[in-house]
Amino acid sequence: MAKANVFLLSIFVIASLSSLSHGLTINGIRIGTLEIDGVLRCTLNANTNAPPISGQTVSLRCAGSNTNLAQAVTNPAGAFRVVLNIVDTLAFDPSFCAIQVNLPVATCSVFPPDGVLTASFRLVNVVQGSVGNIANFVTGSFITSL
Repeated sequence: MAKANVFLLSIFVIASLSSLSHGLTINGIRIGTLEIDGVLRCTLNANTNAPPISGQTVSLRCAGSNTNLAQAVTNPAGAFRVVLNIVDTLAFDPSFCAIQVNLPVATCSVFPPDGVLTASFRLVNVVQGSVGNIANFVTGSFITSL
């Protein structure tokens, strides 16, 4: 039993000390953290004058996966920031991922055909942070999923 525990502990230590061989790289820069900022509004057609939706959970999902990579809750202005750490970026591919929200909710009575609004996002910049490189993305408008 003690040998098994020592073996498992040594595997854990080796894994934690080795660098990740795969992960998100943008223009040759290894990304440690990814941030996606956006604003959720009560509209089906990207109307930027529509009222914001507060207190709603938005999720980062990628095609072919039923798993949320990350979630955030909108503030009173409808703004949110989804944050992924280096481990979460292993499953992240900006070409196949989007921010999604389920509607309707109490503060917004629009009815998307499939109950979901989706927003794509684009890279704004990559900055050096205290714990590594941070890739900053911003969402476009939320629209009805097709």
